[in-house]
Amino acid sequence: MAGPDVSIGNGCKIQNNVSLYKGVHLEDDVFCGPSCVFTNVTTPRANVNRKAEFAKTVVRRGASIGANATIVCGRELGEYCFIAAGAVVTKDVPAFALMAGVPARQIGWVSKSGEILGDDLICPRTKEVYTLDKGILRSPS
Repeated sequence: MAGPDVSIGNGCKIQNNVSLYKGVHLEDDVFCGPSCVFTNVTTPRANVNRKAEFAKTVVRRGASIGANATIVCGRELGEYCFIAAGAVVTKDVPAFALMAGVPARQIGWVSKSGEILGDDLICPRTKEVYTLDKGILRSPS
């Protein structure tokens, strides 16, 4: 289901049982795993109408969201980040970050191709070398 004021970029893959509520913005090449969830308000109540409080959620290019993960509204997921299955994202996510847990915490870095980077920051698939500059991972291109 894609609600109003939703944008879906080119090359996105949206698996079964995913609802994109008002304000969700997927850039190009985003992967949404089965049954991942995007919330639309931070404090829902059945008896309180909060449609005016829907917050924008931005998922940057190439991000991957695992099955049954929950993305709390009003967050930004950085480009090529990887959200593990079942994680609950409650804060903004840096580009290339590997996030897991409840609440989600960064447990590493991933390459553009989705491979987990070791301490050497070399992608095991492409051999591209990433650099870490003041806590920000930079891609080689």
